[in-house]
Amino acid sequence: MTDVHKEPVFGDIPLVTLWLCGAIILISTLAMIGPVQISNWIMGAGAVQIGPPQFSRPLGPFPPYILHVFLHGGWLHLIMNTVGLLAFGTPIARWVESSFGTRRGNVYFLFIFFLSAIAGALSEWLFISITNAPGAMLVGASGGLMGLIGVLVRLNYGREFMPLPILSRTVLVAAAPWVGLNLLIAVVGMPGVSAAIAWPAHLGGLLAGMLLAGFLAPRR
Repeated sequence: MTDVHKEPVFGDIPLVTLWLCGAIILISTLAMIGPVQISNWIMGAGAVQIGPPQFSRPLGPFPPYILHVFLHGGWLHLIMNTVGLLAFGTPIARWVESSFGTRRGNVYFLFIFFLSAIAGALSEWLFISITNAPGAMLVGASGGLMGLIGVLVRLNYGREFMPLPILSRTVLVAAAPWVGLNLLIAVVGMPGVSAAIAWPAHLGGLLAGMLLAGFLAPRR
């Protein structure tokens, strides 16, 4: 009888992506269904509160610009971002791992994700400050996710190993649907979603990822 080799579940997904998604799911779930006191503490510690704060800030005003990626505004928000991270994070994790090795690749992957998330949060803050829009509470991994997509845009969705010039026609065409989608959301919103979509954070994260792809290009 011939033994049938079975691939492990999630065997094709890099561990750094799985660990990141696991941490996001765990903390988001705890914030959504945990005891009120714990939930409020997590939200205060992690949510970027632009304008009058809704929660006390036990860690101060700056850590949330990183920690907001671990919080989400509902189950749909969490599921969409987790699926997006698995889909778009996997090829980027493989790219940096093949270029720099597993350890350095993992560091670079997280660097792209979190720096893009920070850029996205700052973009949201800047937009609200310039337009005098009502305050907002920013949560979610979307800014970091858009940064990973920005890297993919520079790689022409995996067709290239070295990032293409950021102003090349191929890159601009690849980025156009993401820019257009977020501008459409800015005008008409998203059907079935009552909360405001942080489209400036999405665009800020996308641009950050596109820029970071050039700095982290493998030297071969």
